[in-house]
Amino acid sequence: MNDRRFYTALERFRPLAFALGLALLTWIFCWHDRQITENTLTARGFSDRNLSDLYPRWLGTQQLLLFHKDPYSAEITGEIQRGYYGRPIDKGRATDPIDEQRFAYPLFVVFLLAPTVLVKFSVVQWLFTLLLLFLAIWTVLLWTSALALKLRTEWKYAVVLFALATIPYAEGIELQQLSLLVAFLLAWAFRNLARDRLTLAGALFALATIKPQLSLPLICSIFVWAFSEWQLRKRVVKSFACSMTALLGGSEMLLPGWHREFVAGLGPYLRYTQATSGVQELLGRTVANLFTLLLATVVIVTVWKWRREPADSAEFTLTVVLVLGFSSAAVPSLAPHNEVLLLPAYLLLAKERMKFWQLGRLARAFFYAAWMAIVWPWVSAPLLLVWLFLSGNRMPSIWWNLPLDTNPLIPILAFAALIPLVFQQYRSAAATRIIRASAV
Repeated sequence: MNDRRFYTALERFRPLAFALGLALLTWIFCWHDRQITENTLTARGFSDRNLSDLYPRWLGTQQLLLFHKDPYSAEITGEIQRGYYGRPIDKGRATDPIDEQRFAYPLFVVFLLAPTVLVKFSVVQWLFTLLLLFLAIWTVLLWTSALALKLRTEWKYAVVLFALATIPYAEGIELQQLSLLVAFLLAWAFRNLARDRLTLAGALFALATIKPQLSLPLICSIFVWAFSEWQLRKRVVKSFACSMTALLGGSEMLLPGWHREFVAGLGPYLRYTQATSGVQELLGRTVANLFTLLLATVVIVTVWKWRREPADSAEFTLTVVLVLGFSSAAVPSLAPHNEVLLLPAYLLLAKERMKFWQLGRLARAFFYAAWMAIVWPWVSAPLLLVWLFLSGNRMPSIWWNLPLDTNPLIPILAFAALIPLVFQQYRSAAATRIIRASAV
């Protein structure tokens, strides 16, 4: 009897142990990848670095609030580079980094970072690492609840670990990337919509605009949904408008005319980050623009078709997941951390996996391709770590990028795998209307 209980417990916790192992391997891979970057910069004469995506935002906030200096100015850009890389970038040196690490956020991000300006950045860095880890876990739990995933306790924890085992989350937490904060704000806002807490949802959507490229597609979709039933849903729009007025007004008081500097910096930002989407990386700019337009058309039609559905309906949830998938696919960046927006897409694919057997071969092909793209790093990264150990830390650097080879594909394949579910929901809704009409 005791043996049976032991094996039953072992069987129950096997997914948890497997997910924990994957998470550890992924984090070790990301840590070593960071060490490669550190060593490369050291060899090029950069020292005393703060390689954190939070640092430019934190220093800009500190300089504005404590010393009343313009965070968008060339002076502060040089200070950011000195703190981030160890010295300002010399554009005359071909070996210097291209990324200028400017303060490239809307000014109201300073309101979120204001409590940290009197604290040493090394402390802030650790605090934000822990905060983003906590928010990542909370984000997973919010989406499992929103998607009505019925999971046993051990599987719920396993899903959290599987999410943390992905490169977008592991890298995002390690670099203190604010994309994870935005992903949390959007998830929390959606959960509040479903619970009819529209005022809080509107305020959260406003805060999420610190990264407008990630949040605006969903916010626009929510506006379409809200205006379709204005009397019932106007609170989310009014709350968003009031919150944005406060953020923009406060920013204008701190730095009059900041919006002109922010807009002027978008062009250089796209240049020095070599901005390109996964679609452009795979198809080239012209074909990619047409393909992105096609994806946008699917999203617009879906948003419009289900604009009157309640916030807790399956149709509205699928719409939100589809819009987030589009945001990840269309954003002009190959940085893995932007793919944290795909978390609900993969949770929904896992939940509806049995439906794909009824949706045809093409649907199943997209389903399997989406999962293969995200599983590839879990296969390749452990193999590279084993080889690294056996070879005594000798490995061609180009091979270390193998786990990231599917990175441009992941948003596209995840979006493509959602489309059969959208069409299936279309058919189900049409059949329901026919049945109701015939009953009348």
